[in-house]
Amino acid sequence: MATTALMPLDPAVSPDRMNRILSISANLLPDEVVAVRRGRAARRGALSAVVLVVALIAAWYVYAARQVQVATADRDAVTNQVAELQRSEARYAGVVSVESQTQTIAKQLRTLLTNDMSWATLLTTLRETGTAASVTVTGINGGLTKTVSGTPDTVTLPTAKKVTVIGSLIVTGTAPDKPSIAKYIDALNKIGTLSSPYLTTAAENNGAYSFSISVDVTARARCGRFTKACANPGGK
Repeated sequence: MATTALMPLDPAVSPDRMNRILSISANLLPDEVVAVRRGRAARRGALSAVVLVVALIAAWYVYAARQVQVATADRDAVTNQVAELQRSEARYAGVVSVESQTQTIAKQLRTLLTNDMSWATLLTTLRETGTAASVTVTGINGGLTKTVSGTPDTVTLPTAKKVTVIGSLIVTGTAPDKPSIAKYIDALNKIGTLSSPYLTTAAENNGAYSFSISVDVTARARCGRFTKACANPGGK
């Protein structure tokens, strides 16, 4: 029977130092094997990139094809709407013709009624201005100047207003006193559609005064439905 004798441990050598593995490594693969492996890795990376690019191109193609389909559907819908509107226009050709004729007539009326004047607005202005001055207007007589080929003869007065006269009026009425008549004349002079008012006659009768005033009508009084809109009564 064999026996084994254990050698005593060297107290100078610790167990940690006895069990330590030396950190020594060596690459024993041949260079040809390493080159082959690197080539395979490069091919796999290139193949992956190609697959990714192809997938992106395919996705873009599918998206573009979808957009083309949507655009084609929208175009067809618009084309159908245009065709339907054209058919509707044919059905309502009479209405379109009437609308065109209405616009033509309106243009002709604007040309024809360029010198039109609203007598109702002017008379209301004279009466309401008189009421504000404690004057009662009892009569208005006058007219526009002579017309030639539909255009009134106008006269430009050398006044501060630099107005063009297109007619004249004689306004008659009653007032409680002379200051009221003067107030009425001053008020008429401030109205843009009138110019140069002056007193022609004034007479007392039973404590009241009757008067007549001459006043010119200016070009600013021209207005109407188919031309310039008429101002509110007062004309300022």
